[in-house]
Amino acid sequence: MTALKHFYETFQPSHYNLYIDVNRATKLISGTSTITGDAKEANVLIHQKFMTINSVTADGKPVTFTTDNENEAIHITLAQPGETTLAIDYTAPLTDSMMGIYPSYYEVNGEKKQIIGTQFETTFARQAFPSVDEPEAKATFDLAIKFDEQPGETIIANMPEDHEENGVHYFETTVRMSTYLIAFAFGDLQSKITKTKSGVEVGVFATKAHQQKSWISHSISQNGQLSFTKTFIKHHIRYRIPGNLHCLISQPVPWKTGG
Repeated sequence: MTALKHFYETFQPSHYNLYIDVNRATKLISGTSTITGDAKEANVLIHQKFMTINSVTADGKPVTFTTDNENEAIHITLAQPGETTLAIDYTAPLTDSMMGIYPSYYEVNGEKKQIIGTQFETTFARQAFPSVDEPEAKATFDLAIKFDEQPGETIIANMPEDHEENGVHYFETTVRMSTYLIAFAFGDLQSKITKTKSGVEVGVFATKAHQQKSWISHSISQNGQLSFTKTFIKHHIRYRIPGNLHCLISQPVPWKTGG
């Protein structure tokens, strides 16, 4: 593999507008990653992995780019360095690799179902959206998610949902953070939401593979931590959500007790 500098040395993002469309039937992810940041040089590097890059614009104008699969990169040539907004249109496969965006499977009354979740730590965000996928490249994020939604399905993400329009779910802007901290999940979920004595809202989301009484019994301490006394978890995504919310989503199967 050819040695490259840290991508953050070429482009330092400050904000992302992410539109991600997940189609479970076709197993395809498509979307646009719009990244505002400081281009430190005219030739910048953006991470991608297993993606097809359809187009790249800088400040609304098409620019030259090449996809470098060996180095998991997009090489983009700008007219000049400086404050720039990149818009990268792409598609990517939805796979069972348990990396990036992926499905988890379970059964209810003999019917096979799935939930979609994310695993972006440590370097798997680049399989979900083009980004500077390095821990030091912190930015704020506006997330918009569309999926082949069925009646009764639920979607959750790092931040509370702001609104839904034409099947697209828009979430509030995150705090400044690294790409690997973005998280979301959707599917046919049940939930338990309550508040601690200090006012921290705590939610637990799970599939309907078990009755609620069988998949969790919990106590909540005053400091806002969820303490599990009995649980059934196979696949879980923990969200420590800015804005005073903690939650966990789980695919239930018997597992050891613990927090």
